[in-house]
Amino acid sequence: MSVRFRVLFSTACAVLAVMVCLNYAQHVQAEADRARSEVLARYGGEVVTLVVSSAALEPGDIATQSNVTTREWLVDLAPEGALTSLDEVLGKEVGNAAPKGVPLTDVTFRDASTMAEVPAGRVAVTVPVTDRLGVPRDISQGATLAAYEVSGEGTSLICASMSVLAAPAQTSLGATPQLTLAVLPEDVPAILAASASSDLRLVMPGTSVAQDEEGMADPAAPEEVKADESEERSSAS
Repeated sequence: MSVRFRVLFSTACAVLAVMVCLNYAQHVQAEADRARSEVLARYGGEVVTLVVSSAALEPGDIATQSNVTTREWLVDLAPEGALTSLDEVLGKEVGNAAPKGVPLTDVTFRDASTMAEVPAGRVAVTVPVTDRLGVPRDISQGATLAAYEVSGEGTSLICASMSVLAAPAQTSLGATPQLTLAVLPEDVPAILAASASSDLRLVMPGTSVAQDEEGMADPAAPEEVKADESEERSSAS
């Protein structure tokens, strides 16, 4: 068997394998669509065309024809604010994560009016709101928070003062609410790492504590100064 024949034979086998895989994928997709149509027919009810995610969407992603599509959905099962046209979705920036295959709503995409301006010297960081994070899901925009890392080695402060730029909103079906924070650039790696390992905890300090951490005068400082001055006068006399 010549080398040329072996190369041609290998190429032909590779092409055949690719064709078989493509045919199988189309067959699986067709079966899934048929099964879905049968379920819709058995359930009954009015059907509407909704925009759904064809791939998992993360905050910052841009909606394109490669990650969003349309699909028929039962009206009774459609989430509130579900989008029905691709034209109103394509090119928009995702603000809240959405898993693959769920209807997209108007809260999936970033709305500049819902997020406060990032203060000078800070950057915006988005973290998922879980039960372990430690903040209520109805926390308001503009609230001040402190971030800690809680691990087996103990608890350590990551950031003493950061503000909420965008409060968690109702997300697409099955998606986790997101919280957008204004933090110092040097704190970003630690916050993202703690969030990824579920070690991030957020607390809401009191007003005086938040002011002290921002470098404002401590209300007790004048009294301490007076006491020091009194001691100095006593020593001098």
